[in-house]
Amino acid sequence: MLNYKFDKDGVYVVPCTYGHDSMALVDMMQKEGIKPIIAAINYNKYHRTPADYEALGNYCKEHGLIYEYLSTDELNEEAQHVDGDDFVEWARKVRYDFFQQIYEKYHADALVLAHQQDDIIEAYLDQKERKTKANSYEFSTVSSYNGMLVVRPLLAFSSQDLQDYDDENHVPYSAEGDAYETEHTLSHTRRQIISKLSEAERERLMEEMHFVNDDSVRIIDSLNTSIDEGEELEIRVLFSLTHNEFASTITKFVQRYSSKVKLTPMTIAKIREFMIDGTPTEVFKLADDVFLIKEYDLVTIGQNFDSLPYSYTLEAPGVLHTDQFDLDFSMGAEDRKIHADDYPLTIRSAIPTDFCVVDSYLQQVRSLFKIWEMPNRLRNVWPIFLNKDGKIIYVPRYRVGFSEYHTSVLKIHLKEDER
Repeated sequence: MLNYKFDKDGVYVVPCTYGHDSMALVDMMQKEGIKPIIAAINYNKYHRTPADYEALGNYCKEHGLIYEYLSTDELNEEAQHVDGDDFVEWARKVRYDFFQQIYEKYHADALVLAHQQDDIIEAYLDQKERKTKANSYEFSTVSSYNGMLVVRPLLAFSSQDLQDYDDENHVPYSAEGDAYETEHTLSHTRRQIISKLSEAERERLMEEMHFVNDDSVRIIDSLNTSIDEGEELEIRVLFSLTHNEFASTITKFVQRYSSKVKLTPMTIAKIREFMIDGTPTEVFKLADDVFLIKEYDLVTIGQNFDSLPYSYTLEAPGVLHTDQFDLDFSMGAEDRKIHADDYPLTIRSAIPTDFCVVDSYLQQVRSLFKIWEMPNRLRNVWPIFLNKDGKIIYVPRYRVGFSEYHTSVLKIHLKEDER
């Protein structure tokens, strides 16, 4: 339901107005086993809001949620709003300063915002009104702000979708809170959207945005397909994205393998540096058992030490024991078309530029792995054999339930479900 893979042990701050958008988010997160920290601000600009925030506090108490509340009346004189100043800009600064305090207080993993489809449309129409080019970053689920990781997992929903969700799931919310938000914290464009857009107009605008951002949307869709299929990503394609698109894509890529990895804006910036530093093959440690692996223009993920790139040398026919495989070629390996004049052998994991001859055709080694339907983990550790001239002369065959028929011994370390 939510377009983000939350870690059940993670710490997440959710700004909440007791309106239907933020309450839908809070309920959805709890259904996924997350207990968010609720951060609420009373700007003291609407006579019903004290009751709303009291109700929100009672809701948090009932559901065992931490509730952090700020009344702007409690701000020092210098921070108070001054008549004549832009209220929307003042309110934005006040709330993000407050959210950052809560974020740092609890060492949060992310600030989770209830932005939804209406917010995307608002930004797009604002850009059109200013005659500036619309940017596809508005579609990014993940971004950063002042060192905080910012997550928007509701961008596939409209405001009406979320209100319907609340009504169907008996989630409490305040209509007055929604009216307050519209009146005091959002732009004129947003009020027009809420009051006037029909479903047909909404659909037309979404199609228009996709058309304007056609190249970016196409690239992101292609990357998402690669992530869903467990494939590596092309670094040059990643660097065609905006910073926020890059953050969203890398986050989704990492979360496919592990929700335990704590990605921060600083970590994401270091990942960008890692990918572009010019070293052709390199490893970036994300956690004790999760690694980003760069091999020329491709990046993939290894989840264990034995998923990392490796290379061994066998100087002459003999025995070799490694973390990835064991072999005994002491009696020769001609049955694998490996001959005495091929030594010393290099035995290593495959890289993107590896090709070998199969049935008189030149075939990319990693494409063979896909054809063989080899599990993703094994694609990173499956050994290939190169002769003294660096030519690939042997790639062991993979097939589930495959029975070894060679007289020479090669035992690749498999897990039970890979046999």
